[in-house]
Amino acid sequence: MEFRPSKKSFFVSLLWALSPLIVAGIVTYFMYESIAWKWLLWIANGVTVLFSLYLLVQSIYVHLETLYLDNYCIRTSSPLVTIELKWEDIVNALLLERINAISRTDHLLILQSYDDRVLLFNTSTLDPKDEEIVIRKVKEKTNLEIQRDSPSI
Repeated sequence: MEFRPSKKSFFVSLLWALSPLIVAGIVTYFMYESIAWKWLLWIANGVTVLFSLYLLVQSIYVHLETLYLDNYCIRTSSPLVTIELKWEDIVNALLLERINAISRTDHLLILQSYDDRVLLFNTSTLDPKDEEIVIRKVKEKTNLEIQRDSPSI
């Protein structure tokens, strides 16, 4: 079975990635005439644009990842790397769980093989139904440990 991040998740993360840029535009629009050192505002806007671009690249990269599961292996495929682990080679299976007040609970799946290869996948980017299927399948095939982190907000 193949799982891809949902479009809803992509658009939400896109909004978060562009929010510094939107705030910088609003501040510039309303404050430009009243600021004595306009060059300082442009430097701050430049830094904000770079930060927003950094967030945008990360968001696109995460949402181009694909997770593949079958009875033989689990595989993640992204634009830069593909990692495949056979179920019998997995020695550590961890699901990091963090309660988020704004969105649903965040999950990060971390699988480690005996030869120190690590597979990471953010299952929170999937549809809730698909995420449930993935977690259930990983629980069937491995000894999945769930670790709850402190809330993000």
